[in-house]
Amino acid sequence: MPEAKEVVVFLPNWVGDVVMATPALAALREHFAQARLTFVGRPGALETLAGSGLCDEQIVDPSKQRPRLRKWMALAREIRRRRFDHAILLPNSFRSAALAWVGGAKRISGYDRDLRGWMLTDKLRPRRDARGRFVPVPAIDYYNALAERLGTGLAGRRMRLAVRDEDARTADGLLAEAGHDPSHPLVMLNPGAAFGVSKMWRRERYAELGELLARRRGAQIIVNAAPSEKALAADVVAAMGSPPLLDFSARDNTLGLLKGLLRRCDLLVTNDTGARHLAAALGIGVVTLFGSTDPQWAAIDYDRERIVRRAVSCSPCQKRICPQPPGPLYHQCMQSLTVEMAMRAAEEVLDLVRPAARAGGQS
Repeated sequence: MPEAKEVVVFLPNWVGDVVMATPALAALREHFAQARLTFVGRPGALETLAGSGLCDEQIVDPSKQRPRLRKWMALAREIRRRRFDHAILLPNSFRSAALAWVGGAKRISGYDRDLRGWMLTDKLRPRRDARGRFVPVPAIDYYNALAERLGTGLAGRRMRLAVRDEDARTADGLLAEAGHDPSHPLVMLNPGAAFGVSKMWRRERYAELGELLARRRGAQIIVNAAPSEKALAADVVAAMGSPPLLDFSARDNTLGLLKGLLRRCDLLVTNDTGARHLAAALGIGVVTLFGSTDPQWAAIDYDRERIVRRAVSCSPCQKRICPQPPGPLYHQCMQSLTVEMAMRAAEEVLDLVRPAARAGGQS
């Protein structure tokens, strides 16, 4: 097959998955060094990779906008206009394969699943158990296996992101204006989760943890919130005894600004959501509270992360809302995670990333 000159990569939809795909994307960029590499993705996916230099061009996927069928057809026409030699599908969806197929890509590579195998020219079968169920595979390895199948060689497991200069300047300006003291640990609390409430730790516990970090470690606290999570973040702030350094329930945020702020943080405490992967890719400490989701799917083997999780009989259920009826078993995967458990993990990470500041707080 002749060497591809125009290559398009369809990005995952979730921010965390995009970050976990960065080792594979870097390997593809190197492998197709002589080709024009284009990414197709939703705005959040493209913003996550902004400044990374991993592609030559981007095409925004407007799939969430209405009318959806018309937007889909317009995107398919745009892909056809580009005359791509090779389309690489990181999402598992039928939709991404159909876009590449209708868009006229000469070669289409992806996992053979979700009834789309007939559209693929290069197929990789996902791992299944004896009953035909998908075997949990870390997303990093899942994407790497596809890249390596295309001849990239070993992709590695290190996630990497860039922060644009303008986002770094905006973040630094906000911190300076708020009175950030670099001699104190900077800790971000991320109480939301786009997937659903089953992933969320109780908001009053986030507030209590923030107060404890401030009292014991002298930490300055940022309460993060996506635009749809402002009410949740406001409840966290209201339950805190003193205002945080930065409160994103009361101001707007962007992915670029979030990366800029995380770059300055020592620690992120978060539910299993995209901010976790952003922080790990930027090299800061992370404490992740796991409940309804299986850590195996999102394993990143990051030495500056501590996972707080308690095994209960119904977890991981992978449900957006706890399926248990109201009562003692309801949402136990998250309800059983105490502030003390999270604090122990947070202090362990802070001791790792700021060893000279162990006695920086108040007793």
